Amino acid sequence: MAKPQAIEKPVDVLIIGGGIYGCGVAQAAAASGYSVILVEKNSIASGTSRQSTKLIHGGLRYLAQGNLQLVHAALSERETLLNIAPDLVQRQWFYIPIYENARHSPWLIGSGLLLYWLLARGRSHFRRIPRRQWSTALPGLNYNGLRTVLAYQDAATDDTALTRAVAASAQSFGCGILQNHGLQRAEYTGRYDDKYWQVDFDSGASCRARILINASGPWMGETCQNILAHIPEMPHRLVQGSHLLLDRPCPAYIYTESSDGRVMFFRPWRRRMLVGTTETELAAMPQKPTPTQTEINAILDTHNHYFPDTRCTNVDILNTYCGVRVLPCGDSTAFAANRETVILADNEKRPAYIGIYGGKLTTYRREAEKVVHLISRSIPTKHRADTRRIMLPVTDVSLG
Repeated sequence: MAKPQAIEKPVDVLIIGGGIYGCGVAQAAAASGYSVILVEKNSIASGTSRQSTKLIHGGLRYLAQGNLQLVHAALSERETLLNIAPDLVQRQWFYIPIYENARHSPWLIGSGLLLYWLLARGRSHFRRIPRRQWSTALPGLNYNGLRTVLAYQDAATDDTALTRAVAASAQSFGCGILQNHGLQRAEYTGRYDDKYWQVDFDSGASCRARILINASGPWMGETCQNILAHIPEMPHRLVQGSHLLLDRPCPAYIYTESSDGRVMFFRPWRRRMLVGTTETELAAMPQKPTPTQTEINAILDTHNHYFPDTRCTNVDILNTYCGVRVLPCGDSTAFAANRETVILADNEKRPAYIGIYGGKLTTYRREAEKVVHLISRSIPTKHRADTRRIMLPVTDVSLG
């Protein structure tokens, strides 16, 4: 049997997972002077980080849950991303059609938009759309029973391009990126102050690292099983969020409710209409997440309710997007579950292992800084990079 090829020089930090959180930590750590390797079993942004609704937003619906802290933090991060990635993140107007049978009245939603504006420090403008402008702003919308239309500002992105830009930025600071390298085993070994992770990959390669970061998203459980050490784990559930790309033009970014009260977005994507998302719990992580027929029906029903003159069936589906979220276990429904990131370290004072659970696309940079702060407790650094000032231009740099 051939001897695994070792990566010659030990590194400070090894990150498992090439989604937005793994890439964010890689960028922040490499920019702060750490030697870093990021390992992804497939390709960068091949999982949930390319299967989202592709929005950079504060999370208007979290106001109803009373989670003002998360909304405030996400709105702040939205502004940061608008500044450092202007070619990848753009501000957009989102429209909220409110019907006679809506669960929330126009004044309550308007109050929420006012609070959203305040939490954004005046950078999420909102307004009421006059009736005479409805057909221009939202052509084809169901106007039957429509009471009013409100609009507010948030932002949208290409999630894959954003993740790859962050990965390329990490690479520019010296981070090594290994794609198509699945974790086979990781063992914490050595003696006293000379302890390290010995990590082997299914490619036959191996390396040593002082700190191991588990940012493998919905594959957290699988990754933990391959780590031969006592590490902290968070009881979690996997929730699938499906989207349909429909063969219809999309007039605008539209914030709506599905028939069961979940938030559903309509948004332009590749000159067509992207609609989602769902909340379907999974018993285990599938090899390739696929929307169920129940999810497909729910999304099509929502579309056909709001756009009855351009009804869609299965034959109008051009593509599906299916991301899997990691949410904490609990009694709440998946829709109401906490969306904040949970960061677990084996030792808060001097960590050797850090696991990252959940989180929003919008807040990846903020959470990455928290992880680098934990890293610095074990490996002090001469400087901490401020990733709020590192620009993320569109790039086609190879990540091979």
